Amino acid sequence: MLRPVCGRCERSFFTPQVVCPLCGSGQWTYEPSEGRGAVYSFTVVHRPPEPAFEAPYTLAIVDVAEGWHLLTWIVDCPPDEVRIGMEVQVRFVAGPDGALLPAFAPRATAHGPAGAAA
Repeated sequence: MLRPVCGRCERSFFTPQVVCPLCGSGQWTYEPSEGRGAVYSFTVVHRPPEPAFEAPYTLAIVDVAEGWHLLTWIVDCPPDEVRIGMEVQVRFVAGPDGALLPAFAPRATAHGPAGAAA
């Protein structure tokens, strides 16, 4: 998983922008993320926006280790077991159109048989 990093203040930010939202520098590059984080907040969706999404599913804001937040899915974990502060690891899953999207799984299961973490 890649993240934008400012060349001046060296902070990570998301989403990619023309200039760093923290210091205004136009000099930034993509750098690899460790793909680790913790659940900052979450909600369980019971009525999906379209039939391609199977409900219930968990949407979460993950506080990524490098200091940025990402709105994503929590996978390989029943919705009633998700907890704020739970340690998670990125895992790429196929979206409704087949594109690979970053989701997060509890760190203990991120390397399970259903797929490997990136």
